Amino acid sequence: MQNVRLLLPKKASDNEQVIKYLVGRGIDKDIIQECIDNDLIYQQYQNNNVVFVGYDKFKTPRYAGIRATNSSRYMQDAYGSHKAFSFKLDSLDKNDSVHLFESAIDLLSYATLMKLDNKEWYNENLLSLAGVYQPAKKIDESKIPLALNYYLNQNQNIRKIILHFDNDSAGRIATMALKTILPKQYEVVDDPPKVGKDFNDFLCDRVGINYKKRYGKER
Repeated sequence: MQNVRLLLPKKASDNEQVIKYLVGRGIDKDIIQECIDNDLIYQQYQNNNVVFVGYDKFKTPRYAGIRATNSSRYMQDAYGSHKAFSFKLDSLDKNDSVHLFESAIDLLSYATLMKLDNKEWYNENLLSLAGVYQPAKKIDESKIPLALNYYLNQNQNIRKIILHFDNDSAGRIATMALKTILPKQYEVVDDPPKVGKDFNDFLCDRVGINYKKRYGKER
């Protein structure tokens, strides 16, 4: 595994723009604040991007995904980031399942949807892959994503993997690939969003935010 040192973006003096942006995407403010309090999310100095931080088992930052909080759709990993340690929320109680998402935004959207349904989101293992998973041309030659592979190695108790990938061709192919290549010891469940392309679309639809503006479409 690479030994390049992660260069975390400099922190801003507050997180106001990040909170405003994520709340504007429908994400629960208390969940956002909890992530900020635990150094999982912060606002980048100068340009106010949101930074999603991932840690290794020693609680050392090893990954940082940077995303614009304006309309530029800027997305990039910080120098030295390793996707094996991508953004995640660990269960307070040890359980034998993990929920898998393409992005941190989708992960936080799912947690918000759980909270809206009065479910205990903090008792679920939620893991982001830090981007779209791209299997090999021959599905059965595909490799398990770095983040999931590392997570499973570190959490031998996991028996169930719930896939929450996008409702597009890339998401459906990724789902098919993982259902094919994951060892038979795991129960693999396909649970895509019921509305829209991804779980943030689903959340926005639920809370009345016009997510279609992001795709240049109106309701």
